[in-house]
Amino acid sequence: MPLTLDSYPARCGEIVDRCAEIDRRIAGLEAEKAALLGERVQLLLAEVPPGSAGFEQAERSMFAEIAAGLRVSRGTAARALGVGWSLNDRFPAARAALAAGRISARHAAVIVQAAAASLDIADLEAHARYEERVIPFAAAETAPRTEAFARSVAAAVAPETVTERHRRARGDRQVRVTDVDDGMAWLGILLPSVLAHAAHDRLTAMARRIRATGDAAQPGAEPREGRRRRRDLLPPLGTHPQEPTADPRSLDEVRADLAADLLLAADTDLIRENGLEGIRGAVQVTIAGSTVTGADDRPAELDGHGPIDADLARHLAGTTDVWDRLFLDARGMLTRTDTYSPTERMRRFLRARDRHCRFPGCRMPARPCDIDHNHDHAQGGPTDIDNLCCLCRGHHALKHPDQDDRWRWTATQHPGGVIEWTSPDGHTYTDTPPPRVQFA
Repeated sequence: MPLTLDSYPARCGEIVDRCAEIDRRIAGLEAEKAALLGERVQLLLAEVPPGSAGFEQAERSMFAEIAAGLRVSRGTAARALGVGWSLNDRFPAARAALAAGRISARHAAVIVQAAAASLDIADLEAHARYEERVIPFAAAETAPRTEAFARSVAAAVAPETVTERHRRARGDRQVRVTDVDDGMAWLGILLPSVLAHAAHDRLTAMARRIRATGDAAQPGAEPREGRRRRRDLLPPLGTHPQEPTADPRSLDEVRADLAADLLLAADTDLIRENGLEGIRGAVQVTIAGSTVTGADDRPAELDGHGPIDADLARHLAGTTDVWDRLFLDARGMLTRTDTYSPTERMRRFLRARDRHCRFPGCRMPARPCDIDHNHDHAQGGPTDIDNLCCLCRGHHALKHPDQDDRWRWTATQHPGGVIEWTSPDGHTYTDTPPPRVQFA
């Protein structure tokens, strides 16, 4: 029997509640499984101490035993054993949160892994400070958001260790090619994260302009002397430069074609003739004033992705055209900037506050997002900082006034930039502006 208009949202809400309860029960079972895997590692350590004769063979056998018994790969088995042992050994708060269903197994894994990169395994006090900050955040957020936040918290707990590690890691910069099927290959470039994200941002901006204007390479135009047109890599978009659908390629395809053209032709044909030469990659980095001046080497933060070392952050600060000073409260929440005004500076404030799309769990960076009126402007909503937030196109569309009420969401902003979303079935979800880790 088809659902009635009234029963449709009610049943949708029941399904969400039931699935959430199942997830909590699954998390409890995952905690039990992690405890058993941790016990298995402890049995090995008690039987054959690390570094002793035969340890590598015994460890290899343990990996094979779990992989075969659980029908998973050796790598998956090794990671599960490592997380289980770590939860038992030095993450009591994460273990308890998993058992209570407050976090998922994926949350627990990213919490363990983020700490492993920065914290001394024997420093239980540092681990306790780390868990104190990370667990409440993880209980309210998705695992990917937790991962970025956890990396920054780990850097704050052990800042000098992370700074030194990042400086050493820059020596691992490299380019690799890995062949795959069907005549394709991955081209990978290992770079400092801030440079990699800036490059990706620039390619995205260029690709979007090309798809929107349809003028990547004007048909019939003659190439400039001494420069090749790479029409095989980036074909013309057709005879209607303003028609966005003239190019059948996806954004990923255009990004890949641009990257190939930039690398192979250097002085790419796609820039000088189409207004793309002014596009520069952009990232948002938070750095303490004392670190800018060289008074200390506390790590900076690449917003939404984690810590970067002080040397690179100082270089970026010294070459940027615009600085936005941020004022934080004791919780690390952004309260204001000294560049506020109801113009582009207001947008910069919102991007600094929100850092990503403000729909719960979304990690789309704030920069390409729309600036949305939570209370629709067409219905009298003011253009005010307390009625605006960053939303990606997909989540912005959820609350459009022309949406059918059966699947239209609403968003209400409360003090402090807290957004309360209400689903069509009446469930409410709260999204809080992400805190910034304050490096001590």
